[in-house]
Amino acid sequence: MPEWSGTLRNLYWFLRARRIWDTATRRRYYRKINIEKKRLFLLGVDQEEIRLLCRYLANTRNKHAEMRFLAYRAQGRLF
Repeated sequence: MPEWSGTLRNLYWFLRARRIWDTATRRRYYRKINIEKKRLFLLGVDQEEIRLLCRYLANTRNKHAEMRFLAYRAQGRLF
């Protein structure tokens, strides 16, 4: 995982731990995630990389999302 992703990983962990009926808390974490994504974009992190990482962090059992993220990261390092 990238070094800049620590806060996002933490927020998504708390989001996954929330119960489905706890909608107010889930919305609060989605708002915090959105703020963190905007902050990272303004710092110069690639927006597609952020999107792919968030897709993986939302469901860590999704191996295809993980593979796409890692492939995109590997492709970006070639250039």
